[in-house]
Amino acid sequence: MKVLLVTDQYIDIRPDGCYCNYALLGTLKNMNIIGELHIIAAKVSARKPAAQPINQKIDFITTDRVKYFRPLTASIGEYLRNNRYNKGLLDEIVPKVDLVIGYTPGHNLNYAHKVAKKYNIPYMTFLVACPLDTMGNHQRWIVRLLSPIYFLTTKKIVKNSDYVHYVTNSFLQKRYPTEGKSLGCSDANLKEPNIASLYARLGKIAQKSSDNIKIVTIGHTDIRYKGQEYVIKAIAKLIKQGEIKYHYYLIGAGEGLYLKKLCKQLNIEDYIHFLGRKTPNEVMSILADSDIYIQPSLTEGLPRAVVEAMSVALPCIGFNTGGIPELLEPNFIVPRKDINGIISCIKRLDDENLYKDTAIRNFNTAKEYEHSLLTKKIQNFFSQIKIDIFAKK
Repeated sequence: MKVLLVTDQYIDIRPDGCYCNYALLGTLKNMNIIGELHIIAAKVSARKPAAQPINQKIDFITTDRVKYFRPLTASIGEYLRNNRYNKGLLDEIVPKVDLVIGYTPGHNLNYAHKVAKKYNIPYMTFLVACPLDTMGNHQRWIVRLLSPIYFLTTKKIVKNSDYVHYVTNSFLQKRYPTEGKSLGCSDANLKEPNIASLYARLGKIAQKSSDNIKIVTIGHTDIRYKGQEYVIKAIAKLIKQGEIKYHYYLIGAGEGLYLKKLCKQLNIEDYIHFLGRKTPNEVMSILADSDIYIQPSLTEGLPRAVVEAMSVALPCIGFNTGGIPELLEPNFIVPRKDINGIISCIKRLDDENLYKDTAIRNFNTAKEYEHSLLTKKIQNFFSQIKIDIFAKK
């Protein structure tokens, strides 16, 4: 049985095999249980480098099973040529497989869905985020202008998909309902939370210095919809009020030029720390050493970074975006772009008892997203898809 994944995620073909990022590897492993996995993906280029390190070898996929789409972000003439090439690639490969999976949001999915339906091939949507939110908060005006079209197109594709894997429990399901079979389950590749992390957090609470509170966010620093600017503005406001104990640490790829310029304008450069890209182990170490995690994104599915922070019993604050309200308590959910709301939540965590209760609650919630539990749910769903397809042959 052959499965085709259509995605804008990066796969890098090297002399010794295929590589992807850490998060994608777990997703591919799950999909591979359905059958022989083939992929049409994006190619890493100097013009558009990958946001996450492409350092995970995909041992179960040979290089001949990976093809590349051409980018659709160039001049009009090149866009038309590349779009024609991409359609030809789908016309060639889709009829030869038994299942098509569309990694959504992404380009080329509308046509992939059409070709699959034309040849009566089952189609599964893997929905990781809302295209309306993602594109509607993009830096480029043309992308924002096109967001309602992508929203309606995605809504139609999901509705008519034979199968849908949502990474949220309810948010994406409500916005993009389906008539097919579905699963609501995060694909976070999270190790089982270690009770030692909780004990370490409780010990840290007892020794917590009121003079230096470390706040952290994980996210690409060049992507405006990641929302770090709102936390920076909140820190600036706190400092203006005489609250000089807060320091903000940003983990993630990117130069962060806009954010650095903002820090300079607000005269808070000494309080904002750009750590750059870190390995998964380094990220977990930084989270364990921090005091508060904030997810200020304007668009999200179910953010893995929040679950990681919760797994080390870190109190978290998040915008009312995507699946974030499914993870956090209501009193730590802030309306999007609400700087005063961020400040209120930060100050609320000065209460040691509330801080402790939140840390314990987050640790226990994170256990529900442990890798083996999620993998079992996902693999059961994928196994049923495999049975369905064989039954129809």
